[in-house]
Order: sequence, then C-alpha cells, then structure tokens
Amino acid sequence: MKKLSFIFLSALLLIISMKTQPASAQTLNLSILNPSISFPDRDPDLQSSITATPNQVRVSVRVRNNAGNNWRLTHLGAGDLSSSIPISNISWTVTPQPPFVNGSMSRLVPQTVAQGVGNQNPAVTGRFTFTIANLWSYNTGNFSQTSTFTLSAP
Repeated sequence: MKKLSFIFLSALLLIISMKTQPASAQTLNLSILNPSISFPDRDPDLQSSITATPNQVRVSVRVRNNAGNNWRLTHLGAGDLSSSIPISNISWTVTPQPPFVNGSMSRLVPQTVAQGVGNQNPAVTGRFTFTIANLWSYNTGNFSQTSTFTLSAP
C-alpha cells in the first residue's frame, strides 16, 4: 500500500515597495487555501491517475500599482517524492483560464501557473485540482515533498 502526500511549504509572499511615493507602492499578495494534499492508494490496473484530497487547492493573487508591468506566478517542487516517483508525474488543472494555466510539477524549473500584465485587482483565485499518474513501478510507503508558489513582478 502506498500513500503519497504533498505539502505546499509556503507561498512566497513578496511585497515590493517603491520608496518614492508610499501611496502608489507596488503591492503583490499571494495566499493559499488547503495548502496540503494527499494522494490515496489506488490499484493502477483500475485507476491510471489519482486525484488529490482535498480535491481543490485555492491560490489567490492580487497585484496593485503595477503600472502595466508583467507579473507571474510560478510553482517549483523541492524534489521528487521518491527515487521511483518523479515530481513531474504530478500535474494540475486550474480555473479560471486566463490568467491561470494547466501544467505539471518540476523540481528543476519553476513552472508558470498564472501570468498577466498590469494590475490584478480585485484578487483572482485559481482552483487547482492535482493528479498523479498511478504506476506499479512506484515504491510502496509514505512519501512527502514540499513546493513553493512565487509571485513576482519587476
């Protein structure tokens, strides 16, 4: 029996202030609801992919006073779940699109999760559903890993 869990270590919250005029300082806000997910054990012959529980992670993005600059939200895994379970076997679907985009995890390259130009005010919340490919080649046991969402703008 295998149980796979995945914990979003933290949302890297960046607040960038320009020292010229505090009233118009660029501000980025990022929040995550349900920051920990698990993949239950399922028979790979009966189920080729497993949906995480809880079945939705919500990520909220707010960008203010961005003056037409690009902003970007990325997601990066800290490593694989185990030697037999690459983090790239985890993918997500998300709504709304845009600004959010579907993708797959990586431990090497931050994956774009959302992007836009200018302000995102009011905040927009992406509803992520994570799935993992379910293979017999996985080692049995309990595995966990962390990842980081990073919101940035110039």
